[in-house]
Amino acid sequence: MSIDESTICPAVWDHLCVNTRGNNRLCCNATTQQFDTFLGNYDNHWNELRDGVKKEMLQGKKPEICKVCWDREDSGISSLRQSFVSRYKNTERWNKFVETIDTTRPSPVELDLKLGNYCNLSCRMCNSFSSSMYATELHKIHKETGINLSKNEQELIYKQTKWFTDPIFIERIKQYIDDGLLEIKFTGGEPLMVPGVKEIIEHCITTGAAKNIQIQLITNITLLTEEWLEKLSYFELVVLTCSIDGTGDTYEYIRHPTNWRDVYSKLKQSKKYTNSNFILELTFTLQTYNMLEIKHMIDLRRELECRIGCITLYEPDYLDVRNATQQLKDDALLAINNIKSVTKHERIFLNNTINKINQEPNADLIAMKYKLKMISETKDPFRNQDFSKQRIYKYYE
Repeated sequence: MSIDESTICPAVWDHLCVNTRGNNRLCCNATTQQFDTFLGNYDNHWNELRDGVKKEMLQGKKPEICKVCWDREDSGISSLRQSFVSRYKNTERWNKFVETIDTTRPSPVELDLKLGNYCNLSCRMCNSFSSSMYATELHKIHKETGINLSKNEQELIYKQTKWFTDPIFIERIKQYIDDGLLEIKFTGGEPLMVPGVKEIIEHCITTGAAKNIQIQLITNITLLTEEWLEKLSYFELVVLTCSIDGTGDTYEYIRHPTNWRDVYSKLKQSKKYTNSNFILELTFTLQTYNMLEIKHMIDLRRELECRIGCITLYEPDYLDVRNATQQLKDDALLAINNIKSVTKHERIFLNNTINKINQEPNADLIAMKYKLKMISETKDPFRNQDFSKQRIYKYYE
């Protein structure tokens, strides 16, 4: 059948994302139906909600629930929808998808599981919903100083729902696997802290299903071991996505508490496993703190001979690079333009960073300058860190 590739998204038909609070979503960017949970009102989400979105897409409309992707595409930034279409078209799945587009699947063939907020790091750009360590730090600062740095009024009262520890969760995932699941993505929080992840992976291996499943593990890599690497190597395809937001002191300032030397060692260890079926990938969350780190990330990518992707940060507003000082933006763009011998893959990464930096500010720059400096210096004593030693400090004196 004829379809409009500019409005269609395979995720609506094949994909299920479950956020850290256990709510079902079309993908990690789509807005959430709060009452549709993985353990609860699952059928409403998989059938009724999706039917309406499918009809709109097939009519050439752009559903409001997918607004994030439309906004990114309008701004010249690659969207998740486009990546779904591109991924399908680069394999034999696209023709099959088009041929069966009117068929309602009884269950997803792709899973994106954000397994709660359990995490051993408190990254500067994070939130309580994605990191228990961040939540702990936020509460400690509030208790000892009276300063509330939460970006959401629920952050200080948020309690993790342990939906992913329920036996129903494990059994349902195992059923998907036995029914022919094709892809599964684990993230969090930090998925290597969740016991159920190892149980699910071992089920794939012992049943032989692993050889037909593509798996992506999005991790801060601090807990990665040789045992994990060996288990992952059983799968048809592995994408080990490591969240690396810079190198050296910049990395350590953003991702606390970590040691860059240890993380770098684990990256080198992971490189030894890479082949056509085991892909190492760096994911870089572009933010004000690391705008000057782009060349270092390209150098690291080249050393590891891996892929690299850019996550564009929209909140908190003071870390959104479009709200950085103009001089910092100018210097970051100059450094990017001076990178030599750029490959096609690197050009996509660099274009995404350039387009994001070039966006018009959406906040008062004087207020953002004060806010970034104030929040940085408020957190520093609780991390034994010093903002004045960061590369970007001179732009915020």
